[in-house]
Amino acid sequence: MDVPTPPLRRGLTLTQRLAFSLLAGAFFVAMVLGFLSASRTAEQQVTAAAEHELELTESLAERAAPLLERGDSMRLSVLATVARDQVQGRVLVLDRAGRVVIDTALVLGDRLLGLLAGSGAFQRVSERESVAGEKATRQRETLVPVRFGGEVIGEMRLQRTVHKTAAAFDFTWFGLVLLSCLSLVIVAALMGNHWSSRVRSATDSLIRLSAGESGDVATNAGDLELQDLGYALREMERGIHDGLHLVTDGYVGLAQQLVHTLERTRLIPPGHGARTEQLAMRLADRVQMLEADRDDLARACRLVDLGKGWVRPAVLQKVGELSIEEINSLRQHPQRGAEALSAFPPLRRVATIVRHQAERYDGAGLPDGLRGDRIPLPARILAIAAAFDLLTTCTGERPMSWQDAITELERARGEVFDPWLLDLFIEEIRKDPPAAGSDRPVMIVPGSVVPWDDVPEAGGEESDTDDEIEVGELEVLADSDDEEER
Repeated sequence: MDVPTPPLRRGLTLTQRLAFSLLAGAFFVAMVLGFLSASRTAEQQVTAAAEHELELTESLAERAAPLLERGDSMRLSVLATVARDQVQGRVLVLDRAGRVVIDTALVLGDRLLGLLAGSGAFQRVSERESVAGEKATRQRETLVPVRFGGEVIGEMRLQRTVHKTAAAFDFTWFGLVLLSCLSLVIVAALMGNHWSSRVRSATDSLIRLSAGESGDVATNAGDLELQDLGYALREMERGIHDGLHLVTDGYVGLAQQLVHTLERTRLIPPGHGARTEQLAMRLADRVQMLEADRDDLARACRLVDLGKGWVRPAVLQKVGELSIEEINSLRQHPQRGAEALSAFPPLRRVATIVRHQAERYDGAGLPDGLRGDRIPLPARILAIAAAFDLLTTCTGERPMSWQDAITELERARGEVFDPWLLDLFIEEIRKDPPAAGSDRPVMIVPGSVVPWDDVPEAGGEESDTDDEIEVGELEVLADSDDEEER
């Protein structure tokens, strides 16, 4: 059975789009966190520098306390100079009156500034206005009281310029976040692929159901969300198949009634389909054909002459030579029978067998010119069985014996019939030949031609008769005798 081909998929699948979207989101999040981490790192560096300056100033105040108490300006100056060189800043030492004792910048001298850190150490940041040729800067000042014996005897001040540094991108955080997000993307992609495969399975089941095939819907899926869908599809499949089988059985019954009518009116050989079925089943058993294929082949054998219902009775009853148009019309009956059967999805495989019954192994047959193994196996079996039955019952002025029929088939070996199947068929016939008897139905084939004769080229001399055949019409409804009477 031909399953409808879904339209070509263009672009990316839903799972791929989801994966790419998550990848883009992961990269964006990693970039943002990389910049945020860099900014936070810069702030942490500034805070650490301030804490370091506070600790350094407290250490200087502790060492300067005995020197300031004794008034040892020389050593105070050395201590302040070392601290200045260490932090690249400015150090001020004030006495208990708030007067500047040491200024490493040598600017303030003995200026009275007053003590501000009497209650405890602290830091303050001030903006320095820009001057000619210089930019505005920020200055952080650390103030720590100098205590000796529990009494505040002065103050230590450390001034340092705070430089604004651009926050560098944090590649460490970027890499860690990106790897974490990629792991989540992979998990999401796997889950998306799992779900999309289940959805595709359900979609394929619907497509197969629409084509009349078994949907093979699995209802024991591990995902609870899909179990209800599976049960619904299973019920749909059961209902569709029940309805299709009822309609199909009725249609097959009508088709068989048409074939029986043609047989009773002697328009086709009586019993040809039944005998062909028996012969075909022997060969099908020999090649170990599957049961479903056997059923389709048996039905195709019984309806092998269905398309002749669309051929004019005058052509089917004609004893003399047929014209080119009549031969062409007669040999199109497999196509017409297949078209009638393919209207029902369950019969499409049967229609394919009926359609290709007149193909030749060398590719010169009708209707599609299939060659060799491209011809469906059931159609090749049907061709051999039908040809043998015609040769032994109704070809020529008298039917052939089964030995002569085998000889006739062997002449077409490799050209018309599959050599391998033909050899198997001949073995079967020789093991159990058909019974000979005078009570067998006998009918002369129109024009005394065998089914695989070459079709003559059209376009020769015009026919003298007025009842030319128009291919494609429902010819069973029109008879030349009726036309002459009218």
